[in-house]
Amino acid sequence: MKMKGSSMPREKAIEEQVENMRKKLNEAGVKVLSGNWGGKGGIARYKGQWLVVMDRHLPVSMKFRLLQTMYQILTPESTDEEGA
Repeated sequence: MKMKGSSMPREKAIEEQVENMRKKLNEAGVKVLSGNWGGKGGIARYKGQWLVVMDRHLPVSMKFRLLQTMYQILTPESTDEEGA
């Protein structure tokens, strides 16, 4: 029983991180789309616009991983320019 109780706060924390990451990406010009996508998600670039597409029923950890990956894609571009 303790394990179930201890996983709930962790999942809540991940949900908060997902929301924070979503806000950061929106501010950076990335469109984050949630919907009924058949249990799938992914990252795409369409007409110069970055998109993160996530099925609303994906586990929270997978949503976070998708958003984190998108953030990592954007970050090297800015660090490469600074180092050049």
